[in-house]
Amino acid sequence: MRKLFAFSALLSLLFLTPQCDVVDQPFKGGTIDTTSSEQRRNVLIEDFTGHRCKNCPKASKEIANLVDAFGNDRIIGLAIHAGPGNFTGTSTDYPTDFTTQEGKAVQNFFGTNFLPVGMVNRENWTASGNGHWSNYANWPTLSAEAMDSTLRIALEASASITSGQLNVSALGFPQASLLHDLKIVVLVKESNIVSPQLMPDDTRDPDYVHMNVLRDYVTDTWGTSFGTSPMVPGDTLSGTYTLAWNTDWVQSNAAIVVYVFNPDNYRILQVIEVPVD
Repeated sequence: MRKLFAFSALLSLLFLTPQCDVVDQPFKGGTIDTTSSEQRRNVLIEDFTGHRCKNCPKASKEIANLVDAFGNDRIIGLAIHAGPGNFTGTSTDYPTDFTTQEGKAVQNFFGTNFLPVGMVNRENWTASGNGHWSNYANWPTLSAEAMDSTLRIALEASASITSGQLNVSALGFPQASLLHDLKIVVLVKESNIVSPQLMPDDTRDPDYVHMNVLRDYVTDTWGTSFGTSPMVPGDTLSGTYTLAWNTDWVQSNAAIVVYVFNPDNYRILQVIEVPVD
């Protein structure tokens, strides 16, 4: 019931807020059309999870519910398999190692040492405290608040593979004066991976479908410079990023996530997801 109540609250909030009417975000090909003024602030939900964490499927389902309601252009999930080894370790029953060194570094920095737990656009981070952590039951409300907030930078990106190399191009368009530097992060995620998962009823689902799994970072884990203060509307920021493509990844199931954040407080200002052409 708590989940239904939270989800109903999200729907009510969005319909009662005129500037957040749900309409399709404009696209041109595989990129967001930033020549339009209609791009709005999107949401990155970093879902710390594990294949031996029995409550983690509930968190994944919450992301799926939000994507169904608002589209994968507004709600972008990222499943980071990191945390205690009893949740993420491999065994005969759970043979796939979904962990990455980068994912572990993010988990260690933000201090999320229990599962499931997440962050929504890394809001409310401080050097001490845990205000940036959130339970999946709170993600609908937190997502509504983020989507209703002011967009400070619009993003556009495209991704393709040439001769075994992933090539990503990104553009940024300040929508307001930015008086702090910016960093950009580019990463690869993959969905529709069939591998065992411990379920809430303590059973093992051998055919569980894992979604939004972090595979690797194209940039450094903590990003690379994307703009130097001050930046104002009318400026265009740009960058290109490359990574050797891992042939174990299924290209049709992969996507590139691009986000820009304030390095002073790690707050994600905008995030987009594009396919790999």
